Amino acid sequence: METVTNKEVICDKCGWSWDIVDGGDDLYICHECGHDNEPKLQSNLNKLLEKFKTKFPDDLKDKVDIIEKFIVNYIQDHNFTVKFLNSCSTGFNGVRTKDQIIICSPNSMTTLGDFIYTVFHEIRHEEQMDKNGMGLDNPLTDYDLEDFEKIAKQYWDLEMDADRFGKEMIAKLIIKLGLPIDTAKENLGLSGYIENYPLTSKMVLSQLKMIIDSIKQIKKSGGEYTDIQDHPMIKRHLDKLENFI
Repeated sequence: METVTNKEVICDKCGWSWDIVDGGDDLYICHECGHDNEPKLQSNLNKLLEKFKTKFPDDLKDKVDIIEKFIVNYIQDHNFTVKFLNSCSTGFNGVRTKDQIIICSPNSMTTLGDFIYTVFHEIRHEEQMDKNGMGLDNPLTDYDLEDFEKIAKQYWDLEMDADRFGKEMIAKLIIKLGLPIDTAKENLGLSGYIENYPLTSKMVLSQLKMIIDSIKQIKKSGGEYTDIQDHPMIKRHLDKLENFI
């Protein structure tokens, strides 16, 4: 996090500082170590984490920066495309489409734990569909929509795998950060709905049935459907997507 005051630049790598008036053409280049200290624009991820950072004890706020690097590195190392939607009415915290992973309304999520879980839950769905990885079938595109029993079983299996993965990634982060148990519970704990997600199969599959029925109606009326992003509840938001990192 580069530090620039009204009068000087402080190198975030070596701590060397110099007056702005003496910076010349390379104002932000440290003449001591060569590091480029030009201020970076905040990403949507960074802005969101800065909000959650205020809830951490002062001596542990730097742990949020480690969380940010952990998320960014995972996304970049795997070449995922993750988008951010500040406000949406999809009914989901996140959704994976053929073109991107979309995180919906993260500012309204109760805890940082809910947000991290959502990110890695949807990332897991991308890994499930990746033909170079797990290469599993997508129930909403690869199966006969009339065979709801088969779709429901595969969909719920994928959901339970993503649920496990999301919770495991939070556990890894807690260990990596060495957070006190009380701080971990307060800041990386999960809302009741997410904590008990494996018990919500009837409700989730009921929602799935409604989505499938609407997809069948789209196809029956001659509309195009090749992926969930063609569904009106997702499609109407696509032009509002912003970069996540």
